[in-house]
Amino acid sequence: MKRIAIAVLAAAWFGFTAAAADLPFAQERIAWNKPAAPFHIIANIYYAGTASLSVHLIATPDGVILIDQGLPESVPEIEANIERLGFRLSDVKFLFAGHAHFDHVGGLAALQRDTGAKIVAMAEDKPYLESGHIPFGPSRLVPTAPVKVDRTVHDGDTISLGGTSLTAHRTAGHTPGATSWTMMVKDGGKSYAVLFASSTSTGGNPLLDVPEYKGIIADYRKSFAWLETIKADVLLTEHQDLADEIARAARAKPGAPNPFIDPGALPRYVAASEAAFNKELAAQRSKR
Repeated sequence: MKRIAIAVLAAAWFGFTAAAADLPFAQERIAWNKPAAPFHIIANIYYAGTASLSVHLIATPDGVILIDQGLPESVPEIEANIERLGFRLSDVKFLFAGHAHFDHVGGLAALQRDTGAKIVAMAEDKPYLESGHIPFGPSRLVPTAPVKVDRTVHDGDTISLGGTSLTAHRTAGHTPGATSWTMMVKDGGKSYAVLFASSTSTGGNPLLDVPEYKGIIADYRKSFAWLETIKADVLLTEHQDLADEIARAARAKPGAPNPFIDPGALPRYVAASEAAFNKELAAQRSKR
């Protein structure tokens, strides 16, 4: 019944009506929220998101961690995917907020209500999550349901559950508290470094004279610099297409090399993202 209620509310608010068509990001939301079948990535990591918005599930003997929570209207699909993967909603113990934009934490309040899990977020994004509003960039137009952050993390903090440990890295710029997570996994007798990368795109953000975020340019550059120093065997991103996650899953075959293992994916991703940032910064400066 919970899913039916959520679906009805989502349809009423974001349905195919003239009013909904005028809402910010109305057409983008329809595309982002298309359903996708869940799949296994590597070791104890799974995909439970939509066709565009990633929700990564990490399974442990003591419960499940979800990184990112999609849109409010994504919640029924995310919950169904969790169960399709063989888990119960009550198995979810932590909800990690990647960054405080509506398309990645819009479902946070509903998922916490339905699972009872604790919300984890970087200190710099906590005020936006608890107020339901971020005051700069296009996402300022779309509020989210306010939530209480149960556990605040800072750069370098580690959270462990059931023998699995993840380390938080502040990769700011997209938002002040944008958070990437790293972990090690063992698969086929080998160890692999996994990076859950928070967004580093400009995403329509103003970059010059932003009183709500005075250090935005420096934070972007610091994030790129850090990402250029690390190695990741498996890159996973908040919009799955940036790491070709669904396409990689489609190529997976029993007995064949895991298509998610690609040490070159992170350097390519960072180079493209940094180039796009520099181009956007130059464009904004040219208009002054």
